Amino acid sequence: MNVVDLYRLQPASQHPHGLPDRDFDSLFTRDKPVIFNFHGYPWLIHKFTYRRTNHQNIHVHGYLERGNINTPLELAIRNEVDRFHLAIDVIDRVPRIQVAAAHLKEWLKGQIIESINYAYSEGIDKPEIRNWTWPTAK
Repeated sequence: MNVVDLYRLQPASQHPHGLPDRDFDSLFTRDKPVIFNFHGYPWLIHKFTYRRTNHQNIHVHGYLERGNINTPLELAIRNEVDRFHLAIDVIDRVPRIQVAAAHLKEWLKGQIIESINYAYSEGIDKPEIRNWTWPTAK
């Protein structure tokens, strides 16, 4: 799901764009994990959703200020908004895949280490990261 208007996360009683609780619950559920990848500070999403039924299950990845210079992937990894951390978060929060995906989780952790080491030694992201594009439909 792509949230374009962040004010929709707030209750209708708090903002004119806010969703009624019933609509919010139908999108984000009342009891399932929600992994939210946000380009800004995670506390903002928590602030907008703290009155929602499922707030305890909303897990936000976002920008964490550290004041250093990194490659694009390294910055994403440090803020846990990269593809590897997001996949690990899904594995950790979806009970039916935890055991079956344990090997994948370890591989993803290895990719994080490998990517950071490469960025540190080369000053750029690995070619498969830098040159990645969306696959074209056939």
